[in-house]
Amino acid sequence: ILLNDEEIMVGRLIVNFRIKNNLTGTLPPELGHLVDIGNLLIEQQKHLTGSLPPMMPSITLLESVGILFNGPDFGGEIPKSLLELPSFTYLTIKQNAGSWSLPDNVDRISPNITNLDLSTSGFRGTIPRWIYESNVVVLDLAFNYLHGPILPDDETFHWFPRIEFLSFHGNRHLYGTLPDALGRLGGTLKVLALGDNQIGGSLPESIGNLSNLELLSLNDNAMTGSLPATLANMTSLSHLVLSSNSFRGSVNVLESMKNLTSVLIHSNEFSGTLPGGIFGGVSSDSSLYLDVGNNRFSGDIPTSYGNVPNLTFFGAARNNFNDNTVNNITCDNVEFTIMDCSACSCCSICCDSSESAFSSDVCDFHMDTFSFMGLDCGQWWKHCNTPQNYYDVDPL
Repeated sequence: ILLNDEEIMVGRLIVNFRIKNNLTGTLPPELGHLVDIGNLLIEQQKHLTGSLPPMMPSITLLESVGILFNGPDFGGEIPKSLLELPSFTYLTIKQNAGSWSLPDNVDRISPNITNLDLSTSGFRGTIPRWIYESNVVVLDLAFNYLHGPILPDDETFHWFPRIEFLSFHGNRHLYGTLPDALGRLGGTLKVLALGDNQIGGSLPESIGNLSNLELLSLNDNAMTGSLPATLANMTSLSHLVLSSNSFRGSVNVLESMKNLTSVLIHSNEFSGTLPGGIFGGVSSDSSLYLDVGNNRFSGDIPTSYGNVPNLTFFGAARNNFNDNTVNNITCDNVEFTIMDCSACSCCSICCDSSESAFSSDVCDFHMDTFSFMGLDCGQWWKHCNTPQNYYDVDPL
């Protein structure tokens, strides 16, 4: 770089456009020739147009690119030359108004890429093969417009050897079934968030191999079948979200899962009685949430629920429980209970859809699971899932 006609070695550049300064036009192609660039940050530029320029192979220092909160005319395909840079590690394209896409092919993806946070930025197209075979630790493609098969059913794939956080939540047009090969991710995967898509089929038996998984979110899909007994092998699972599917049968396997703190299975076809040992193995300082509303459960509510410490939410309306099955101890112990009026004489608020619009809203209460789990914070979800009012009162 020349400064005052003198060649100066500057080492590593940070190119930072993070202040609203009304930049217009396209990014110059020369940006891809800055061999000393280490970080590129573009934020809140509402009038930029065009796309990211290709990057020259001689750029060996670039580690991260962050593109956030930009306008509707800035987007396009991510240059594959960027993903092939040897030192490239972090790509964040988040909360943008434009339309983006992933390249179909990347010849030599950098083995150092660990984070692809590409959520809520209008990504379109299908998920390319190279992304499944990359070394990413964090892949967040939530709330985009991706379509096609959600996970490949191909035994030749070398699936995500290092993945810990995987979210395709809220694309709505990703379909297919969960393949048996999903169980290969058991050594590393901690978060699997595939809710609000068009996934069908049942849970594969191999899901029990995900022994390090802490959060499983499959809500708002078209899944069927019963819960496999292998769920009991998921010894690290804290949060199970299966709401708004067509799962059926017993949920007795949940009694064997000793680390569960949130069980959200609203709006399925589960039946039988509720097991009394849910939450039997968790510590007394954990806030606990159980939402089993709008299923086909019957019989009595277990009296043991009245002795579960920190049971913050218990939703069980629109089932077939016995009359007056909830005792006063349970009413006093649980912070927020939603039951059918016939099943709970001690509930101050209950569901009787025949009486009023207010009561109908009570009947339709269910958890806004994405925010409740903190998944809107991506890989930092654990720091965001503090208890707040995460109840969705919109009609089902």
